Amino acid sequence: MAHDNKKVVLKGQAAIELWLQGREAWNKWVEENPVADVSFHKADFTKYGVVPFENYKFPKGSVDFSQAQFGAGDVDFTQAQFGDGGVYFRETQFGEGDVYFIMAQFGNGYVDFAKAQFGEGDVYFGEAQFGNSDVNFAQAQLGEGDVNFAHAQFGEGEVYFGHARFGSGEVSFKNVDFGDGDVIFSKVIFGNGPIYFNESKFGAGHVYFNSAQFGENNVYFYQVQFGGQYTSFAKAQFEGNVYFNASIVSGMFAFSDIRNVHKARTVSFKYTTFESAVNLGGNRFSCVPDFTNTKLSHQLSLSHFTVNPRKRNSDRFVINFIIALQRFCFGHKLKHSRVKKALELSNKFPWVGKITAVDKKDIDRIRRLKELAETNKHHKLALDLHIEEMKCSRWIETTSKRALFAEFLFEKFGDYGRSIQRPLVGIAATGVLCSPIYYFNSTVKEPLFTDALYYSFSQMLHLIPSSRTGRSELAIKLFESTDKIPNHIFLLSWAQSLISIALVFLVGLALRNRFRV
Repeated sequence: MAHDNKKVVLKGQAAIELWLQGREAWNKWVEENPVADVSFHKADFTKYGVVPFENYKFPKGSVDFSQAQFGAGDVDFTQAQFGDGGVYFRETQFGEGDVYFIMAQFGNGYVDFAKAQFGEGDVYFGEAQFGNSDVNFAQAQLGEGDVNFAHAQFGEGEVYFGHARFGSGEVSFKNVDFGDGDVIFSKVIFGNGPIYFNESKFGAGHVYFNSAQFGENNVYFYQVQFGGQYTSFAKAQFEGNVYFNASIVSGMFAFSDIRNVHKARTVSFKYTTFESAVNLGGNRFSCVPDFTNTKLSHQLSLSHFTVNPRKRNSDRFVINFIIALQRFCFGHKLKHSRVKKALELSNKFPWVGKITAVDKKDIDRIRRLKELAETNKHHKLALDLHIEEMKCSRWIETTSKRALFAEFLFEKFGDYGRSIQRPLVGIAATGVLCSPIYYFNSTVKEPLFTDALYYSFSQMLHLIPSSRTGRSELAIKLFESTDKIPNHIFLLSWAQSLISIALVFLVGLALRNRFRV
């Protein structure tokens, strides 16, 4: 024990010897020295196995466990009480056992676990109470076991987990009160265990999950309150399902440029309330984000936003045909890769097989997104979502073969009103293909093919006044008189006119959709 400017400092071997005397002796010393510093800096606990500090009280000065080393046993700070000085576990190496800070009480001093290394055991900070200073877990290695901060309470300081790394176990921040300081999980790497932030409360500070990497398991933010002016998940990486259901977001919310989001099968914001602007730009989902029953009061940014609903072939005819053909060519037994190839080929013929949505609820989700796109004047996205709605509705809501055939023509000849080129090519092709029919059915001895070609196109442009005069003159050149035109030629002309009207309509529809104001 030493005195530094009349302040008691317990450190080194003296601190270890007092700890070895047990809790009662330690707490009695703290009562006699309420203002003192305690230092286990670089202390070696590896030879003691289990390291109990359960219900230990620490004085109001600083407590330093930085660069200390713990062995294979558990480390237990359950219900430990720290004073208002700084608490330092920077670069501390915890061993292979579990680490307990359950119901530990930290004072208003700075709490530093930066670069601490936890081992293979579980880490528990459940119901721990932190004071009003900053809490720093920057670059901490939180081990391979479960990490549990459930019901922990933070104060007014900053909570920093930037660059921390979690293992493969479950991570729980359920019912955590993060206080009113900024909360930073930027560039955190989570493992492949499930991650829970359910019913947690973020206060008035900003919340940053920028570039955080979430693993392959699910991430839950059920009933979370984001009370700050800005919450950002920009450029975060998700590979599992993501749930923000029934949460309340008071400030601006950024869920933009998410990496690997195409691997997520579910992204849900159902029943969530957004009280400020929301940015979902730059995301390419392979599912349909669920915004049903959400409340948005400000602008929703959807720039460079796409969805690709999962679909399946409910009719096995095409798949079975392709597999049978492969068996004929390659033998009776097929490799998994060839069966997978058959499935991929069958999806390229959606009108032969019954390609429909895997999840029927995607239809309502798309409708909600379409509504939001229309509200925010994003006409192109609204049109794209309307098309996805039609595709997902096939064989579910749209079951009439006539309706499906009309949709088939609408897709092939107009790309659902998005293509100008397709109907123009259709007009030209119809005119050229009908020309030989008029030519070979001409009643004059030596008709000119150019006259037949012009006559064919005049049938398609009958709304133009000059076309009417030209059509009559060309009819005389091909059939000597309009009275001598064969009946089947009249029928062809009538059909060609109807086709041209439909194709001209598709051109106008595409122009309207492209240049809509």
